[in-house]
Amino acid sequence: MKGQTEAGSKTVVLCVPLRADDLVTVRLALYGVAVRIGFSYEAIEDLKVAVTEACNYAILQAGDREPLPMLRLVFTLRETGLQIRVGTDSPNVTFGEALYPVKLPQEGAEALERLGNSPIGLYLLQALVDELRVEPGGEGASEAIVLIKRLTAG
Repeated sequence: MKGQTEAGSKTVVLCVPLRADDLVTVRLALYGVAVRIGFSYEAIEDLKVAVTEACNYAILQAGDREPLPMLRLVFTLRETGLQIRVGTDSPNVTFGEALYPVKLPQEGAEALERLGNSPIGLYLLQALVDELRVEPGGEGASEAIVLIKRLTAG
């Protein structure tokens, strides 16, 4: 991890191999950053779920590729909240589906299980953060998904 102070913000960068085993490290880093900003326990749990879903989505796309791509998270701490940019060094990982609305089946919980590999996790992201956007990749890097969670007054 490395930190860098920018005008009114602090940036923490974390790079780990793109595999499920390393999500514990991602979640611990997120917890430390979110506590530092002053998020409530509930907001931190929402962030952990959202970031885990974004990372899982990237992991599923990467599959068993060799060499293993790297997951890169950039946490930007601001007085108003936290911005988390999740990307990889693989141009084959995309997050564009995160911006498409997901149509949930009307039949009930059993129908949700039939969704299989649909972007239901990305739908969950939209519910857990205040803002969600996808940024294009550049020079061999993948698209990145940006999650923004604002601090609430009170």
